[in-house]
Amino acid sequence: MPETDAVKSPGAPARRRVREYEVEVVETRQETPDTTTLLLSAADEAFEYKAGHFCTIDPHQFRQLEHFTAYLEDQKGAREKPRAYSLASAPHEPYVAITVKEERYASGETPYPPLLSPLLTYHLPVGARLVISGFTGAYVLPDDVTDRTDHIVHVCAGSGIVPDLGLVKDSLHRDLPLRHTLLYSSKTRGDIIYYDEFERLHAEHPDKFDVIHCITREDPAGIRNARPGRISRELLEEIIPDPANVFAFTCGPGVSPYEKKAARARGEEPQPQFVEHMVALLQEVGLDRKQFKQESWG
Repeated sequence: MPETDAVKSPGAPARRRVREYEVEVVETRQETPDTTTLLLSAADEAFEYKAGHFCTIDPHQFRQLEHFTAYLEDQKGAREKPRAYSLASAPHEPYVAITVKEERYASGETPYPPLLSPLLTYHLPVGARLVISGFTGAYVLPDDVTDRTDHIVHVCAGSGIVPDLGLVKDSLHRDLPLRHTLLYSSKTRGDIIYYDEFERLHAEHPDKFDVIHCITREDPAGIRNARPGRISRELLEEIIPDPANVFAFTCGPGVSPYEKKAARARGEEPQPQFVEHMVALLQEVGLDRKQFKQESWG
């Protein structure tokens, strides 16, 4: 996911002991031109987490960023906070994986350049060592999920797909009696993260997992099970014929604190982003607030 000071997810997560892990990059995978997955090992130490959790990374540990970090702290008048990154891995896998999409600075739109995501996306080679803190977060399968439903719907955009990959892999590995339908919005075929992995999971578990790609900026011809345009209410109604028997997850860009502050200064409400829009649509098609979890960055 892009760098963010905190992953926002309503509902208090279960109490967990967050601790530091010294890790080494054992593999890097370029998912798209601006998105990289880092596989991290803590040697013989076992990671303890749930699928959907996140870790945090403190930028102060990187000498490459020392002067830039100090400059941003001078500009902001505050110490730079650790950045949160969702886990793409599932607990049964040997390595913790985070997938990082480089954020870009847009003059007049973003208040400051991104600090950590460019380094993690392009400049951490195999063998690099760093410290992560984890693991926590409320974006996880409820303990009683199989008593509540047999159909999980994932509604994601861009790098919001990261924690949902972990949720799907964990459920399939544990052979839970759950069917997963993923609605994934991307601008182009080249922007789709994990395309081959999702195709493999569908081929291995056709009765338990499938993905519908919603492509917004090009013809989706050639992409299996693809639709043109954005995720719509009509599409949600198509895949959720029985709203009472669904649990949903939605993750993607949300309204940022900067956008909220700028809107308040204008005496306006901020324009909804992907997650706010999807939450509204899920409720419109009949899901109660207790039937879904949301997570966003901004």
